[in-house]
Amino acid sequence: MRKILLTTLLTLAAAAASAQRKGAVTATVLDAETGDMVPGAVLTVAPVAAPDKQQHFMSAYKGAVSMPSLAYGEYTLSVSFLGYNNYETTFTVAAPRQNLGEIRLRPGVEIEAVVKEAKTLRTSQKGDTVSYNAGAFKVVADADVEGLLKKMPGITITDGAVEAQGEEVKKIFVDGKEFFGEDVTTAIKSLPAQAVDRIEVYNKLSDAAEFSGMDDGEGYKAINIVTHKNMRQGQFGKFYAGLGYDADTKTGDRFKYLAGGNANIFSGDSRISVIGLFNNVNQQNFSFEDILGVSGNTGGGRRGGVGQYMVRPQSGVATVNAVGVNYSDTWGKRDQVTFQGSYFFNNTHTENESTVEKWYETPSIDTLSTRGSSDTQAYNHRFNARLEWKISPNHNLMIRPGFSFQSNDPLSRTMGWQYGESGYSPTDNFSKSARSGYNVRTNAIYRAKLGKPGRTITVDGMFRYSDFTNNSNSYSNVAPVLPLRPDGADAPWGWDADSYTQLRYLRSMAPSSTLALRGEFTYTEPVSKFAQLSFQYRAAYDHQERDKKSYETGADFSIAGIAPMPALSNTYESNYLTQRVGPGFRYSKERNTFVANVYYQRSSLDGQVMQTDAEKIRHNYDNVLYFMMGQLNINRENSLRLFVSSYTNNPEVTQLQSIFDISDAQYISSGNPGLNPSYNHRVNFHYTNSNVEKGRTFMWMFSMQA
Repeated sequence: MRKILLTTLLTLAAAAASAQRKGAVTATVLDAETGDMVPGAVLTVAPVAAPDKQQHFMSAYKGAVSMPSLAYGEYTLSVSFLGYNNYETTFTVAAPRQNLGEIRLRPGVEIEAVVKEAKTLRTSQKGDTVSYNAGAFKVVADADVEGLLKKMPGITITDGAVEAQGEEVKKIFVDGKEFFGEDVTTAIKSLPAQAVDRIEVYNKLSDAAEFSGMDDGEGYKAINIVTHKNMRQGQFGKFYAGLGYDADTKTGDRFKYLAGGNANIFSGDSRISVIGLFNNVNQQNFSFEDILGVSGNTGGGRRGGVGQYMVRPQSGVATVNAVGVNYSDTWGKRDQVTFQGSYFFNNTHTENESTVEKWYETPSIDTLSTRGSSDTQAYNHRFNARLEWKISPNHNLMIRPGFSFQSNDPLSRTMGWQYGESGYSPTDNFSKSARSGYNVRTNAIYRAKLGKPGRTITVDGMFRYSDFTNNSNSYSNVAPVLPLRPDGADAPWGWDADSYTQLRYLRSMAPSSTLALRGEFTYTEPVSKFAQLSFQYRAAYDHQERDKKSYETGADFSIAGIAPMPALSNTYESNYLTQRVGPGFRYSKERNTFVANVYYQRSSLDGQVMQTDAEKIRHNYDNVLYFMMGQLNINRENSLRLFVSSYTNNPEVTQLQSIFDISDAQYISSGNPGLNPSYNHRVNFHYTNSNVEKGRTFMWMFSMQA
């Protein structure tokens, strides 16, 4: 029994050892006629017993071939190279080293080359949409969409702001779906250029206008990125990183770094895109939303509303950490629910140092010399979404929720002197603030078709609430101008600042909040096959509150036992009610469109300013507004578009109150109780000519505002 077992084990061991034996095979690939070496030939090797287990090799320098670690046995060999007939044979591996010798390839039959040249179509036009063929514009291998857009005529990018045909692009779409909300800068850096089939530039109607079919004049310029069909299913992206050392840097960060990238997971209608950027070399590629003026802007007109604009990168040396994600999908048996959403986080730390030297020759010979520095920390969170539900063929509902939060903590100081014939005046200003705010908003639009084509009703509603806190400590020099500069001083920085400086220390606290409600009703009625009449009523209510208290303190900024300064403190609230009503007309035939609307608008302001005595502010404003748009497609190559409209900006209560702001002794301002609304007229004209045969597009734009 033991002998049988031992014999079996020895047999298995021998078989295993034999099975594990491998050999290295070499060869040389040559031209059969000239004897020249052929590098780059492809060799396909497969066991005769298992032809599906193929291995591939390539001839190297001087046609040398090396096939290491082939198990003992019989193999088939196929050799191919462009311009040669395939070479096929079999060989057996039975030794640790084996040379197949020379493999001679015979040239194939030569045929005459057939070359057909065609000019790549760069642009084309359909209606008011200009389409750019991405393949006709050459970019580097790892370029993103931003690099592609910079190559296209009529499109410019400056500090992240994209302009097309002379107008700022407000949104980016990918295959017709919103991409990163209103953050255009982030959107164009999130996709590689190689994924793009074409770029479409067009005039996007507002949500309400798309639902009602009546252009309301509140549209905007948009870009739609159409991807290649093979890129709509799969994963792709780009990542990069760099590290450097600067021995002479003055910023304090000797090690410099830059890292970032994007990743995209596309599966039909389900799409996820992630983008990131981390650096300390002042690369602020992403724009971020200013919620409530926490970057310094606290006012503005009624158009757009607070928090509805983007802030471009500021000067200075910034450390940036930014992450964004965009998700879109379609659900339901009939794809009746569409969702698009994005979240973005941005953290910036910006340091800025400045030196100003100015010389004046008139009206008096003076010299101004200042040095300033600032340090700002900012955090921003933003979420936007769009949910559309096609309830039935005649009923649609669209909801846009949004939330944003931002904190901004700036620290700045400026010192300097102005001296000369006008006298001598030192400057010493300091400010340190803590600002934060959030914004919650929701838009909803419902549209119903009432049986007859062209007969619709559209109901549009909006809610927005924002809260903002601004606490600051500051001081500024209030010393009077001296008639003469100090004797013996040969440079401004040689003077004794304490002898000519009288600082006033201020502590300010200014919480504020806003509430905005808007409702709009639009009814359209067809009057012919190509014409519609419309009726629109809109009501908007805006409520603002602000409680500013300023204290004149000592150098420690303590307010214990100190009452607010009446001249620098005020509490106010305002209520704006704006109502607009009017008819409209729309005519559309064979891609030619004419729209005209006229509205009567009445705005009522009811405000109250609390200071020593309550100051009531009540105003009513009556205006007639108009809007007209014409789109004329002369032929397939030529089109005209004319846009004429008017709008108003009503003054804020802070612009109307007769209170002086003397928080900065060098910049004193006050409101004007008699201020009237601004009435604005706009004209935009576009002419586009597209020559398909020559691949040429000519655009002429004219705009005017009064």
